[in-house]
Amino acid sequence: MGKKNSDNKGNGSGKKGGPVPWIVAAVVVIIAALAISGNLPFLGSGAEAGKSFNLPGKETRPVLDSSMFTGQTRLAYATAARIPEILNEVYCYCYCNEPPFHHKTLLSCFADKHGAG
Repeated sequence: MGKKNSDNKGNGSGKKGGPVPWIVAAVVVIIAALAISGNLPFLGSGAEAGKSFNLPGKETRPVLDSSMFTGQTRLAYATAARIPEILNEVYCYCYCNEPPFHHKTLLSCFADKHGAG
């Protein structure tokens, strides 16, 4: 009945810390290394920088007339004609900014027949 508990549970004299401080330290080191290298993916830095909104170059050509097309393509060109200021702020992820197209923004796809497929 008067026996002392010798396993040190709950009295604060056990192992200090445990794995949590090491995990936190590892995460901090990884984030610091990514920040120094400029590759923080959740901040949009690195290779994908500038491929979202507020692109430096804008499309100045008008959207092609939607009556040139049929079906879904006609609808896409008509929509592009209604919201050119929005499409002119969005990077096109089909990589048509590369040769031979050299498009500036998603709006560029609708200034020629590229948006038709």
